[in-house]
Amino acid sequence: MSYVATRDGRRDRSAAHRAPAVPDRIDDLHGNSLGVLEVPHHMACGHASRRRYDLEDPAQLRHAYAQVLCEAAGCGEVEDLINPAMLRRVWRDLHLPSRVREAWETRHPSLRRTVNRSSETATSRDPNSRPGSGRGFARRRRDTSVTRTTSVRAAG
Repeated sequence: MSYVATRDGRRDRSAAHRAPAVPDRIDDLHGNSLGVLEVPHHMACGHASRRRYDLEDPAQLRHAYAQVLCEAAGCGEVEDLINPAMLRRVWRDLHLPSRVREAWETRHPSLRRTVNRSSETATSRDPNSRPGSGRGFARRRRDTSVTRTTSVRAAG
């Protein structure tokens, strides 16, 4: 594989090999909560229409926020694109790599205690409904009451 130097001298500038950009305070975030969010070209390649996300559509909002949190090159980008109230609202529903989630939750422990809104509304409506049966994503819990047994047959 040939080596091509980057402008700043690092060999690999991909998001998978750098630490996630996590601002010191969530309240420093000042992104919009309504309208359309257009992420920079290095976060999503292609035509500008593929980099625009409608923040009023929950699926597009989750996708845009996950993309920004994973791909941002610095805290300035995160601060400009992410809204603190929206981040707190969708935090549990974001599909993030564990290293990104851990970095954010280590710096901001309040995110760790964020309640999954879809589970909360589902259980408040019907006490017999399962968590996660509402809209959105919910984490599945491991059933610890199941025990597995194995039997060994004699070869014969």
